Amino acid sequence: MSTGEPSATSTRRTIVAVFLAGVSVFLVLYETQGLLPAIRGAYGIDAPTASLTVSATNVAMAVFLIPFSMLAPRIGHARQIAGGVVLAALLALILPFMPSPELLIAVRFLQGVAIASVPATAMAYLSLRLPAKALPGAIGVYIAGNTIGGLSSRLLTGLAAEGLGWHGGLAFTAAVSLVFGLIVVWLLRHDLFTTSRVIAARESSATAPEPSATAPEPSATEQESATDTGSSATADTAQPPRRAIIPLRSGLWRIYLTGFLCMIVFGGSFTMLGTRLQHDPWRLSEGAVALFFLIYLVGTVVTTYYGRLATRLSRTSLTLIGMVTALVGAGLTLVDNLPVIVIGMSLLTGGFFLGHTGASASASASRPGVDSTRSAAIYLTVYYLGTSLGAWLSAVLFTDFAWPGVVVMCMTSLFAVLILTLTGASIGFKKRS
Repeated sequence: MSTGEPSATSTRRTIVAVFLAGVSVFLVLYETQGLLPAIRGAYGIDAPTASLTVSATNVAMAVFLIPFSMLAPRIGHARQIAGGVVLAALLALILPFMPSPELLIAVRFLQGVAIASVPATAMAYLSLRLPAKALPGAIGVYIAGNTIGGLSSRLLTGLAAEGLGWHGGLAFTAAVSLVFGLIVVWLLRHDLFTTSRVIAARESSATAPEPSATAPEPSATEQESATDTGSSATADTAQPPRRAIIPLRSGLWRIYLTGFLCMIVFGGSFTMLGTRLQHDPWRLSEGAVALFFLIYLVGTVVTTYYGRLATRLSRTSLTLIGMVTALVGAGLTLVDNLPVIVIGMSLLTGGFFLGHTGASASASASRPGVDSTRSAAIYLTVYYLGTSLGAWLSAVLFTDFAWPGVVVMCMTSLFAVLILTLTGASIGFKKRS
């Protein structure tokens, strides 16, 4: 970097800022998911319409991820992150005061637009601002912030709604999100008030190749390509692999579809879980339902140990194990017993994260002719579209067929992932001795 290595204090400030940005926006991403019965009763709407307060946000987020990733270098990554966290929190503050369900859904859509600005650029900002040795740990901290924010979004809102009503629950979560957002703005203040020209110069220098006093040598990739093809062509005729605008080669479409189907299961089951538990025979309160979202911590455990599992088993094997586990879990949730439901949802969650983590890593892995950054962005886009479809479709099925309808949707999607995995070529991780 032409600006020199950042100090330890600057590095810590950047990591903390991006961590809190993830917490702040994911705090408001799923804030209505545990309150759907209360929202439905307040506005006199059916379950599918109420579920749009979840789907609209995820659709907007999916649609605007790629545009925001392209906009960030023009306006500055820090400015985009700061603007997104503050705008998402401000929209969350006005959300409880919407007089109609149409306006409520519209504000939730706008929240999704604001939220998309953070995941679209956070990792790129870290790579520009941090030394290489600090980057892996920083990305892990950022992802942890997303997880904490997503869990707290359901948990805090539900617990606050227990004493303050659903309006108060939403307002409380919005206030916490805004506090974190303002801290993010303060931590990023040095970049926020830097001119666009300086930002562009710094970021271009960060990504520019190191100058060399000698003539450039062929890269390792070019050497391997020449060796693999057995070509005797000269360097003048060597061509870099052409990259598709929408990477679908090497079986990537199967990976995208796996993420999409997995999120239909995960988003749909958790969206309607609260509604089920607030019906007979339990009639649990919002606060009690919110505690069920602690099951998300199973996913934290699975993703933590996934790397170790991947050294022993292929991605295909791990995905198959995950889908079978999730199928067993989905079946157990049909039993009208709270401890059994907890076990079932835990198995479903663990199986989902086995499938999603492997698919996400495979979509982000480098391979000839594929832009890994674009591939990861496309995976993330279809991932959130799956959440949106799952939330809406599960509400429709629950209205007509109660919880068994949701389970059939989950099992159908899980079987589809099994078929995709069994019929597809091996991709991603390979078994290591």
